[in-house]
Amino acid sequence: MVVEMADSTLVLVDTPYTPEATRTVLDWVRDRLGRREIIAINTGFHHDNLGGNSYLIEAGIPVYGADLTAELLEERGEQMRAQTLGWLEGPEYERYYRAHETLPYVPPDHLFPIGEGLVLQFGDEAVQVYYPGPSHSPDNVVVYFLDRKILFGGCMIIGWDSVGNTADADLEAWPASVRKLSRFDFDVLVPGHGERLDPGLLEHTVRLLTQ
Repeated sequence: MVVEMADSTLVLVDTPYTPEATRTVLDWVRDRLGRREIIAINTGFHHDNLGGNSYLIEAGIPVYGADLTAELLEERGEQMRAQTLGWLEGPEYERYYRAHETLPYVPPDHLFPIGEGLVLQFGDEAVQVYYPGPSHSPDNVVVYFLDRKILFGGCMIIGWDSVGNTADADLEAWPASVRKLSRFDFDVLVPGHGERLDPGLLEHTVRLLTQ
């Protein structure tokens, strides 16, 4: 997700899976909005949260993320790679296999304590990064744009009709973590995957996890 803030800064929440795809997205943004200051926020250690970090950091774009995200990437990164490559076996996935085989796992370069969260100010607008507890992974945070009433729930929020990957999930804590998001006043709730963007995704996620 890319949000244009009141001071014209662009906030990129999570990245595409690869540095190349991340470059394509930002080229598209620059073609339409011109060159802007950009900051990025990672919401977790999985490659669909930060696979493009190497491109961002090489381009001088600051990348914010939790200290636990950096720790988990170092501890479990290669395990995640092996698991992903196992899912991509077969000639029809060859292109994706090659991409993930050499994907650089680069942590965020601006770390904050996960329990404290983070507030970033852009002119009169504030963006809050909040950690409600373990969910889809131990480190998933959400990003709240108060003035826009947009909550980026990421992979903590399920946009499909099935739970999906639970390799790093805490299935017992996940529903309680999602319920804590009801403290935010939002009109748009952005999941990590899927096309739904409505606030009903919060209860949809809890229902899938508890049924």
